[in-house]
Amino acid sequence: MRIRNLAAFMAAMSIMLSCTLSVSGTSSGRTVNITVDTGKDRKAISPYIYGVNAELMENDVSCKAVRAGGNRYSAYNWETNASNAGADWKNISDGYFQQNVPEDMKDKPGCAALKLNEVCTAKGAYPLMTLQLAGYVSADMNGEASKAERAPSDRWKKVELVKGDEFSLTPDLNDGTVYMDEFVNYLVNTLGDSQNGGIRGYSLDNEPGLWSSTHSLVHPEKTTCAEIVEKSVTMSKAVKDIDPNAEIFGPALFGYGAFTNFADAPDWKKIKNDNPEYKWFIDYYLDEMKKAEDENGRRLLDVLDVHFYTEAKGACGKRYCEHYGDPDCVYNKLNSTRSFWDDTYTEDSWITDAGAEFLPILPALKESIDTYYPGTKLAITEYDFQGAYDVCGAIMEADTLGIFAQNGVYAANLFTMDAQYQLAAINLYTNYDGSGSGFGDTLVSCTTDDIETSTAYAAINGDNEDVITLVVTNKAFDDKTTANIELGNEYKYAHLYGINSMSAQLFDMTDSNPAVTLNGSSLTLEMEPRTVSLLVIAKDKEALDTREAVSSAAEKGEGKSSLPLILGIVGGAAALVAAIVFAVFRIKKNQH
Repeated sequence: MRIRNLAAFMAAMSIMLSCTLSVSGTSSGRTVNITVDTGKDRKAISPYIYGVNAELMENDVSCKAVRAGGNRYSAYNWETNASNAGADWKNISDGYFQQNVPEDMKDKPGCAALKLNEVCTAKGAYPLMTLQLAGYVSADMNGEASKAERAPSDRWKKVELVKGDEFSLTPDLNDGTVYMDEFVNYLVNTLGDSQNGGIRGYSLDNEPGLWSSTHSLVHPEKTTCAEIVEKSVTMSKAVKDIDPNAEIFGPALFGYGAFTNFADAPDWKKIKNDNPEYKWFIDYYLDEMKKAEDENGRRLLDVLDVHFYTEAKGACGKRYCEHYGDPDCVYNKLNSTRSFWDDTYTEDSWITDAGAEFLPILPALKESIDTYYPGTKLAITEYDFQGAYDVCGAIMEADTLGIFAQNGVYAANLFTMDAQYQLAAINLYTNYDGSGSGFGDTLVSCTTDDIETSTAYAAINGDNEDVITLVVTNKAFDDKTTANIELGNEYKYAHLYGINSMSAQLFDMTDSNPAVTLNGSSLTLEMEPRTVSLLVIAKDKEALDTREAVSSAAEKGEGKSSLPLILGIVGGAAALVAAIVFAVFRIKKNQH
C-alpha cells in the first residue's frame, strides 16, 4: 500500500478500525460452522472464470480471460477501426477503439483485436474477440448518424460473413463491404492461430435480441430466432474453416428476457407451438446448433454464452441500489448472488413476480445443455453485481467466483467501467501474494451452515492435499463472525489474506495473526463485519509451492513487506494508532 498522504491515512485509520479483517482477543457476534473435505466432490476449476471485459483489461488485475465485446462492437469496422456507439451515445461513429492503443497500432486493421491479444499475451489470459453479425458496420468516424442515414446508406458498410473469394491481408476499403471470414484470416496470419498465440475464441456478436434498440440504424427490425441461428451456423463454419480449434461463443444473450423468448422475437411463438418440448429460447438455439453439427460433421458451438445482471431489488425497492449504509439493502445485495444456484432463495424482482420459472439460472442453463447439446461449455461473458467503491463489491465478486467454480462455468467476464473492489476480489483468487499464487485448480467439498452470513469455497492443486486455499466471506453488516472450520486432515500452518472496507486492495495479514487459531484438523477464524478472507492452510511451510515460498521470503524482508491490519482496538487517538502501525509493521506493496 503506497501511503501518499500520512494525514489522510491516519484519519482513515481512526474511522475504519472497526471495519478490518482480524481481531485481537475474543470476538462476539455470530458463529458459522464450515466443513472442508478435500477428498469429496472434487472438480476442476476453469481459470477463465477469472475474466474481465476489455474496459478493465489494463487495470492492475491478474485476470485469466479478456472479452472484447459490448454494444459498440456490433458496429465495429475492422478494416478501418471505425465504430458506432448506437443507443449508448447518440449513434456516434468515431475512432473510439483507436484511443487506447499504441500509436503504431492505430492505423492497422483490427486494432481492437490486436490490442486485446497484446494485453492477453502479457497477462497469460484467454482473448475472446467479437465478430460482427448484425448486417452493417460504421463506414466513417464523422460523428452522429441520423435516422435518415440508417443503413443502407453512405454512413455504413455492409457485412458479409463469407467472402467467397481469395482473402487479402490488406482489405479493400472501397468495395463497400466488410468480410468477417477475411477478418478471422487476417488475425490468424497476423497473430497466429488459436493454439499458437492468436485469438482463442470468437463471440457471435453481442446481445442480438436487442439489436433493434441498441443499433436501430443498423438493424431496425427485431431479430428473429431463425436469423440468429442461420448467422451463427454460417459464421461458425467460416471460422472453423480457417482456425479449426478456435472456440465459438454464442449467442451472447443479454439476460432473462432473451433466455426465455429471445426478447419477444417475431417467430418465437410459432417455434414454441411447433416444439412444445422447448422450455425457452435457449433450448431451441442449442438444439439447432446440435443439428448443424450433425449435418456438418463438426461442432459449431463450443460455448453457450449468456449475460446475467441481477434484477434483485434492495430493501428500498430499487434495482442496483447504492445504499451501502443500509443493512437491509446490503443484506439483499449480498444474497442476490444466490439466484445463480440456490433453489431455496427467492429474490425480490420482476422475474420472481413473473414466476421465476428458470431461477436459479445456472442449473437451468446446464439442464438445457445436457438435454439439447451435451458437451457445450457455459460462459457468463457479462455480469456485474456492482460495489466498485464499497467492500460489498468484493464480497459479491468473491462469492460469484466461488459459485462459478462450484457450478462448472467455463468462462466469465466482469463487465463494468469501475471495479476497484471487484478487481481486488479477482486478485484474491489469482494473485493473493503478488507473486502469482492463486486459489487451487481443483474445487473440493466445502459446506457452511449459514450461507446468509458466510459463504466458503475451498480448493487444492491437483490431487495434492498438502495445501488448502479457503475463501470465506462475512456478509454480516454489524456482527463479527466466528468461523469454526473443520479440515479433516492435520495442518500446521495458516496464512491469512483479506479485503475490508479500509481500501480496495488485498491485505497480507501475516502468518501469526490473532484472528486465526489452528489446532490440527480444526481452525477458528474471527472475521469482522463485511469482509473477505483467504486462508492458505498447509501441512507445513515446505508444502507450499515455489510462488508462495517467494512470498514468504518477501515477508521476511527479502523484497516486499507487509501491513497486517490492527484490529479490535477501541478508542485512542488516530495519531497514536498510526504511530503504532508504522513502528511495528512495514508497508506491503499495493496488490491492486
